[in-house]
Amino acid sequence: MKRLLNSWAAALAVVIAAWPALAQDEEPQPSFDCDAATAPIEMLICGETTLADLDRALADSYHAALATRVGEAQLLLREEQRAWSRHRSETCGVESAAAAEAAIGCLIALYRARIVELQPGTGGGNAAAPSGYGWLMGDWTVAAIRALPGDAERAAAAQAQVGRSLHLAESSMTSLGGAACSAPRYSAEPAPGPEFGDLSDFPAAVMVRLSCVGIALLDVVRLTDETILVGEGGGVFELKRRR
Repeated sequence: MKRLLNSWAAALAVVIAAWPALAQDEEPQPSFDCDAATAPIEMLICGETTLADLDRALADSYHAALATRVGEAQLLLREEQRAWSRHRSETCGVESAAAAEAAIGCLIALYRARIVELQPGTGGGNAAAPSGYGWLMGDWTVAAIRALPGDAERAAAAQAQVGRSLHLAESSMTSLGGAACSAPRYSAEPAPGPEFGDLSDFPAAVMVRLSCVGIALLDVVRLTDETILVGEGGGVFELKRRR
């Protein structure tokens, strides 16, 4: 393992040596101690000044946002930030030394987007859902399962969702699978995916993707004002509006 990490670091050093930002004289100063860094993503951040600056700026923005929340809202933001941190490497391919240069650009974009989400008045925090999605807001009940995940354990978990409630909102919410999000983002998709099956009886069906910190949580398809389909975790659920 140590030999593999050393090889990764050597290959990464070659890529970073050619990166323009390193022409600066200042030592990169992220939000963590570079002398103790061992994970590939930490080594990448410590070797690239722009990333180090963004990491420190993100930490400042996160703690400032955390200070404005209390109780459940603060817990949701903490979990949301942990999820973002867990997915950084996977999203930007940081584990691959050959893709290190592309990973730097990906991480810069990822960090900048997250900072915008956290800073009040710049599209983050408690930003309202875009107009046109009012039909989606409110309380829904899982009435049936349209498709089960292929994995037996996930299939069992999906079956246990029948009868449960899902609250979709412009601010903090929790998905059927338990993923917490303090500021969900809603975006229209061109058409429902094939996982939702034959929807020829619903020619007006539209799909909306709900994301959190840049990570897709679930897809929602509107069949009628009272019925939606939700795709999450490989399963497709039919939900009815609660009155």
